[in-house]
Amino acid sequence: MGVALEPGSAAGVLVYENAWAAPFATALRKGGGQLVAGGRIPIPAIIAALDAAESA
Repeated sequence: MGVALEPGSAAGVLVYENAWAAPFATALRKGGGQLVAGGRIPIPAIIAALDAAESA
């Protein structure tokens, strides 16, 4: 990957796991809970929000 970077530039990778979600979901299911919706924030929306925050 280093060959793809220009000298003096940097790159980063973020990997995360919502480890808190598994016991939470288990407790909800045991209590009779049901998933009624799910979703993610679209990447373009995140980028637009970050751009807007930088401009402010």
